[in-house]
Amino acid sequence: MEIGGTVKMHYDMPVMAGDFLSQLLGSASRARVLRVFAFSPHEPFTASFVAKRAGVPVGVATKEITDLEKIGVLKKKKVSITFADSKKQTGKQKELTWSFDEEFKYARALSLFIHEIAPIQHSSIVDSLKGSGRLAIVILSGTFIGDASRPADLIVVADPLYEKRLEQAIRAMEPQLGREIRYAAFSTPEFRYRLTIQDRLIRDIIDFPHLVLLDRDRLL
Repeated sequence: MEIGGTVKMHYDMPVMAGDFLSQLLGSASRARVLRVFAFSPHEPFTASFVAKRAGVPVGVATKEITDLEKIGVLKKKKVSITFADSKKQTGKQKELTWSFDEEFKYARALSLFIHEIAPIQHSSIVDSLKGSGRLAIVILSGTFIGDASRPADLIVVADPLYEKRLEQAIRAMEPQLGREIRYAAFSTPEFRYRLTIQDRLIRDIIDFPHLVLLDRDRLL
C-alpha cells in the first residue's frame, strides 16, 4: 500500500459454477443486482434495498447500478419516501431510486434471457431444504415457472416441519434469485386435508402449470 495514496477496494462474490448469467457477466454481484430489477421491472428500488435483496454490500450494489444505468438498462428517478424517526415523528424525503428501463432497446430480449436462466438448479432446491424436516412434497410454482399470478412460488410439506429452519433456507436462496420467494408450508396431514376439501390455495397451484420436485408419498 502506498502511503498517502488512494487505496481502491474491489469486491465481488465468487462466480457460481451453475449460474450461467454470473459466468457470462464475469461477476456474481452484477448478475444478482440485474436479476433484482429484471424480476420486478415496474418497481423502483433504492441502492440499499437492492443491496439487501441481492445480498451484496451497498457500495457494490451502487457501483453495479451505476454501470447498468450508464448502458441504458436502468433508469433513475427521485421519489418521496415517508419515514419515521426514533420519536415516531413522520416526514418525507427525496431518495434516488432505479428501475428496469422497459424502453431500453434490448429490454425485452434481456428480460426473457434472464428469466430463462435459472441461477439455482431445481435438484439443488430440494437439497437446500432438507434441514427443514423430513420432506414429503416440494412443488415449484409462481415466479419459478414464469407465472407471478400464482399465490405462492414454493410449496413444502414435511414431517416434522421445522419452520424456522425452512425460512432460513428459503431466505438464503433469495439473493441468488434476486427476488422474494413466496412459500407455504404444511405437515402431511394438513396438506392431505387441504387436498380433500379442495383448498383454494392448493388448487390455484396444482390446477395450473407447476413442477413437482418431490412427492415421497405419491399424494399428487
